[in-house]
Amino acid sequence: LNQPYRLFRRPVRILLVDQLFWRPLIAWSDKFRLETSAAAQAPESWLLDLIKTARLPSLMAQGLTPVGEAINRLLSSLTPPRPIQNVDENEQVLSDRLYNFVLLVLIGALLITGLHFILTTVGLAEVIKAFLLGLLTLVRVSVLLVITTVIWTPIGVAIGFNPKLARLLQPVVQFLASFPANFIFPFATLFFIRANISIDFGSILLMSLGAQWYILFNSIAGAMSIPTDLREMAKDVGLHGWKLWQKLIIPGIFSSWVTGGITASGGAWNASIVSEIVSWGQTTLTATGLGAYIAQATEAGDWPRITLGIGMMSLYVVGFNRLFWRRLYHLAETKYHL
Repeated sequence: LNQPYRLFRRPVRILLVDQLFWRPLIAWSDKFRLETSAAAQAPESWLLDLIKTARLPSLMAQGLTPVGEAINRLLSSLTPPRPIQNVDENEQVLSDRLYNFVLLVLIGALLITGLHFILTTVGLAEVIKAFLLGLLTLVRVSVLLVITTVIWTPIGVAIGFNPKLARLLQPVVQFLASFPANFIFPFATLFFIRANISIDFGSILLMSLGAQWYILFNSIAGAMSIPTDLREMAKDVGLHGWKLWQKLIIPGIFSSWVTGGITASGGAWNASIVSEIVSWGQTTLTATGLGAYIAQATEAGDWPRITLGIGMMSLYVVGFNRLFWRRLYHLAETKYHL
């Protein structure tokens, strides 16, 4: 009885947080929309309406105003403004060079320590093995991002463009996102066994149970942030179908999608540790990948391989962010920015 009670308690908490915090915040923030025409249907909140019409909050604000001013004066006296000092350019250059030198020394020391660790504990062959396993996990993460983008981005845009649908489905999406994904893992493992599905492919589904919601949430947020002016203009000029996506929706949600993509990617890498090796009874399914490598090393208490696996995963995540996601962020800031 305890487990169903906990599962029932979670959606109740989500509903309360949505109604008492997020819904009033969304309704209040609608006044900051950058557009000249009003939204087709402005978001509403019964709690915000109650606060606006009630006299008690305004009376409390009036009574606390002297207290706030006293706190402001106290903090201002504790942190007086510093006089503006002219910084010598030569001193600035010298300090920058010193900082870079110290940083290079630290990086060099870390590289030497890492090479010593590789040569004396695990060996170069084990490093190559971990690198190749990381490539397989990287392929799974990339496939996951493509599939979830194709599925959830149109759904998120449809929800974001329809205020009634957003009010109805956002609590449902929040519940699904907060549902413990590992609770479904045993049932998914049983399905893989009965359907004779390889865990090398099934692990993508398990990883997506927790990572896909980042794409959906940010697609909804991106669609809701597109000004009504632009949506009405696109309708007036007859944009529809792929032209509408190409000219309005993709540029409008691109920055939000990048944010969701990078968080989904990080979540998928973390989830790979528990998704690439799963069990049902006496049966254990193990995928070929870096996540399973780390999980097996952790179960065996093999600290050198645990360190190697985590370090290799960190290298993949940071490298992928630098080579791919940072470029998309720059594109979003320079080309698709309102």
